[in-house]
Amino acid sequence: MFPVTIPPLRERPSDIPLLARYFIERYCTDRRKPRLTFSPAAEAALQAYRWPGNVRELQNCIERAVILTDGGKILPQHLNLSFVRPAAADGGASAWDQVDLSGTLADACRRVTAEVERRKMVQALRETGGSRPRAAALLQVAPKTLSGKMKEYGIDEAGGSG
Repeated sequence: MFPVTIPPLRERPSDIPLLARYFIERYCTDRRKPRLTFSPAAEAALQAYRWPGNVRELQNCIERAVILTDGGKILPQHLNLSFVRPAAADGGASAWDQVDLSGTLADACRRVTAEVERRKMVQALRETGGSRPRAAALLQVAPKTLSGKMKEYGIDEAGGSG
């Protein structure tokens, strides 16, 4: 027996379109959806992303896009890749400069975690038109968990504060 080393996905960008198309076929078939294609901007976003989660992250990204896409094309917003966010207006400021890190490590972590949870739920609800089951699937949590967190954070189906 000998080890086989496969380089990370970021080091083999030519594999990204092939894998992405394979995952589209698979998830469209699984969900009985018509075959989807990528918009040119979505293809560019896939190629530009670093894929720290490797092939599994790409797989999850494509599955989420297939769930969210109602038309025939997957757009960049369906991919939900974090790097797509626009840069700060002043060019150098980081989003972390705005995070409240006061108190203990545990206090700061609780605040950041709560804000990330809240924002992800709002985003998922908006992307799914307020559908709790679809938002829960997108977030990969149980619908009951989503409902409890929505109540905890005062979020309504439209993704706003209720």
